[in-house]
Parts: sequence; structure tokens; C-alpha cells
Amino acid sequence: MCLLAGLAGLGSCRECDEVAPDGVTALQEQFHGKYAPIRSTSSLALDVDRDGNASTDMLAEIGDLSNSWVEVRVYSTGSNSAPASLTFIHQWPKQELTPAEPTNDNPLSRLWYATKVVYWSFSFDSSRTRLLLEPQPADQSNPELYTPAESVLVKGDGQIEVTLSKRLYTTEGWKTARIVTLYGRFTKTT
Repeated sequence: MCLLAGLAGLGSCRECDEVAPDGVTALQEQFHGKYAPIRSTSSLALDVDRDGNASTDMLAEIGDLSNSWVEVRVYSTGSNSAPASLTFIHQWPKQELTPAEPTNDNPLSRLWYATKVVYWSFSFDSSRTRLLLEPQPADQSNPELYTPAESVLVKGDGQIEVTLSKRLYTTEGWKTARIVTLYGRFTKTT
């Protein structure tokens, strides 16, 4: 929260109980809202949709990804002397399979997606170009379910770039790829 005070022009401090109201308003104006995927690129060409064509375009390979979103919430706690609440919410279509863990490509495997939503508190770096997520210990207990973002970068013009490593079932069996998704803000309402 000291970072927020520094950004609001109150100077830096180690422990801080105040955030200038105009600082919270500026953060809300710049970041608060819901973001939809614009593009999503994998570090590996993958055939996730099992159409016989491997691609690095994850919006094409994972159809449900286009309906997923990121949400950034910046709230004042209602008191001028209380810090803002910063929350990052990430929706992602998680692969579900029957049988649960096929070891290689099994044409009899049934694949569907279940939308998983995870959220973390966050702070900003000093230049407001990176969201520093604060995962809870429970988030790290099941990385398949709570896939933590490796980085969340502010790209300007209401855009945020999320990078994560994801284990995906493909026609070549299980593959882990780094996925970079650019999201654009489509509403300031949450």
C-alpha cells in the first residue's frame, strides 16, 4: 500500500495507512474493469482442438478462451485514511478429460472445458507497468487448477498482457507451453 501512496504523491514509506483519494480515482480510471482476450500465443505449435493442425494461436485452438476474461478491481475502502483494495481476477478454460490422465493421444478420450476463476491481491511496481500478484499458499497447492500468472504487464491503451505456463492435452499427448495473452478492456464496470 505504500507504493500506492508513493504513486499518489505522498512520498514513500515503509508502512502506510493512507492513500490519497485522487490516487485511487486515477488507478480506477486507468485500470478498473473487465478485459477480453485480443490474441493469445503459445511458445509451441499445439493441436489442442484435435483438428490435425498444430498452431500457436490459442484463441483458435481453445475455443472457450475467447469467452474468458481478466478483471482488475481497484476499490477505495470508503475511508480516506484506508488503503485501496486491489484484486486481479483471471478466468481460464481448464481442460477436463475422461479418462482423467491419458498418457498419450487417445482418440477415445473425451475432452471438455470447465471455466476456472482465480483471484489474487496485487500491488503495482513503481512505474505502474506491472501488476505484482500475491498468490495465497492454497493457490500453489494445485497449479493445474490455480495456474499462477508468471507476469502481468500493462501495455497501454487499456491493455494487459498475461503470461503463464500451461500444461495442455494435445494430439501429441501432454505438452507444457508458455502462453502470452493480450487482453483489452471492454468495460469499466465490474
